[in-house]
Amino acid sequence: MSAASMCAVCRKPAGQRCSVCKAVNYCSKEHQKQHWKLHKSECSCFQVVSSEKLGRYMVATRNIAAGEVVLKETPLVYGPKISCYPQCLGCHRQLKGTSPDEETPKSFYHCKKCDWPLCAPRCENSLTHKKECELMAKQKHKSVIVYQEPPQKEAAYCTILPLRCLLLEPQKLNEVLSLSSNLDKRINTPLYKVFRVNIVGFLHKALGLKQFDEETILKVAAVLDTNAFEIRRKMGNIKIRGLYCKAAMMSHNCLPNTKHVFVGDDYSIVVMATTDIKKGEVISATYTQSLWSTQERRQHLLSSKCFECDCLRCADPTEFGTHFSCILCSKCRGYVSCQKPLHQMSDWKCQKCSHVIKSRQMTFGNDTIKREIENTEKTIPTLELLLNKYLKEDSVLHPTNFHIVQAKYALIQLYGSKLSELSESQLEHAETLCNELLELADKLDPGLTRFRGSLLYDLQAIKVIKVKAEFEKDFITKEKAQELLAEVTSILEEATTILKSEPDMGYSLQARLKELNDLCT
Repeated sequence: MSAASMCAVCRKPAGQRCSVCKAVNYCSKEHQKQHWKLHKSECSCFQVVSSEKLGRYMVATRNIAAGEVVLKETPLVYGPKISCYPQCLGCHRQLKGTSPDEETPKSFYHCKKCDWPLCAPRCENSLTHKKECELMAKQKHKSVIVYQEPPQKEAAYCTILPLRCLLLEPQKLNEVLSLSSNLDKRINTPLYKVFRVNIVGFLHKALGLKQFDEETILKVAAVLDTNAFEIRRKMGNIKIRGLYCKAAMMSHNCLPNTKHVFVGDDYSIVVMATTDIKKGEVISATYTQSLWSTQERRQHLLSSKCFECDCLRCADPTEFGTHFSCILCSKCRGYVSCQKPLHQMSDWKCQKCSHVIKSRQMTFGNDTIKREIENTEKTIPTLELLLNKYLKEDSVLHPTNFHIVQAKYALIQLYGSKLSELSESQLEHAETLCNELLELADKLDPGLTRFRGSLLYDLQAIKVIKVKAEFEKDFITKEKAQELLAEVTSILEEATTILKSEPDMGYSLQARLKELNDLCT
């Protein structure tokens, strides 16, 4: 027997293996627990390497199956975004004004020490808020944020997360400062000129933190902008940023092989493989959205993360044959694609008749359509009209153009919220849209992704309603209905596999599965 199959504790034959790294064996659960203190620091299915092009990044140290957890990590620090609506600095819920009676104007509850708005007295003693609160109280700084109707975003929150970083223990602050900042690229931008006044000025003058020089403070802000993850949670309407030192090592790719969710009261990040990852492959996340065009994705990455993406999707004018960013030629109806997608000012050319459109003209046209879609009221009738308009024979947009796809996905979500009210034709349309976007997702967002999961969930719900309606009208027999519902169950099971890791989805998915199983029997 090889040494690798011996128990790491007693060196006896071992029948079980560490489920994470697969590199250490044990003869019993007791010995695995006993060895964990030693093994914890080295237990991982990835390692961090570095290169001149990518900097530090993760590669798989073994084959990782789709659905496996790659990493779970608590945040080093978390807090408000640069500009946000008033939120509690204890639990980070978006604040709503309250009033004891109808005659008294609404107001926020304010911390008795520093006067920052909180949701309730219980959050005054939150560990998240404690250090900053004590410092502000010591320096006699009082917040001036008050309730407004309608709510207004407050720039003052831009100081909180950098402050929390600086108030960390020295070892943890060094971890923050060791991350990539791209400060040299950000330092002269309009935003960082404002940061010099708002963040540096506030920390130096109002809070007396002069032990941190301007460069250190701005570097902390730049580290956050480069590495922080956006955390969203429906309950409490929470929208904050968190810094995760290990997860920050994931490389960006517009076709990533992982997804992540945030769990628990401490906003731990859980990174899962969405597709099989082979040993030696780069482990990647995405800092953009799969339904953005190549130009939108690359511009966002350049402005927010200070690099130009040259991944396979960005480099391919057809985006894996989807023609996602292309338009239709006004002369021959061929696909007009960017000649050099990795060059911002590249001309666009028809693949069929060679008609050329200048980059500025394409940008102007896309911006015009984008504004129209953004300003369109998000209701079923208005989105149906919009799609009908842009899917006419003489339209420059084809069915898989990103503008059309975004409108289709928005319509599917609205259909899904009103399934019982839809007409037969709308149900048919909803099913068609789901199938169209699932086909697109297999190319642009494949595997166990939220996009695919939500489409599958909507698809099964649509099919259930159609089967029930056909059975009640005696169009199909009970046996045929059960056969069709069994097919629907398999769709829901796939959706469950994908979405069960999503916060607040587990219970509803299991209830839905039970309901379908009951219908099938």
